[in-house]
Amino acid sequence: MKPPRSALSYALTLLGRRDYSVWELIRKLEGKGYQREEIDAAVTRLREWNYLDDERYLRRQIEKYRVDKKSRAYIRHRLRLAGLEPHLVEEGLNRFYPPAEEAEVVRFWWDKYFTSEIRSAQEKREVIKWARRLSAAGFPAEEIRPYLDRNKES
Repeated sequence: MKPPRSALSYALTLLGRRDYSVWELIRKLEGKGYQREEIDAAVTRLREWNYLDDERYLRRQIEKYRVDKKSRAYIRHRLRLAGLEPHLVEEGLNRFYPPAEEAEVVRFWWDKYFTSEIRSAQEKREVIKWARRLSAAGFPAEEIRPYLDRNKES
């Protein structure tokens, strides 16, 4: 059954709420039952009007996740789920979220939870737990290790 509105009309409604990558928008329209030809025509028109742009979507998403202090690995994963090409994702990350900035984010998270020197066994377990959480969140081990070494017994 064909939806009552055109694919272009529905796509404009969706884009009025938030940004979409081309791949996400196509999947959303397919899920609503629109035919591929109508979807392709709508996507072409939206690109002509500059309402749909993967590079702008990439830049905005990276900025949003940077503000939320997410790891580059997390951002990479989310952008690939949105259907963006791996090379485009890597270029965007290197341009808008350099690895040196990620080191600052690790420092932020570490200092937020551990401002004093760790002394008790309980505190050391907590340090290890947070190091694992940072690692699971996608932060590189080489950025986490110095904080662990700083709190290691001599």
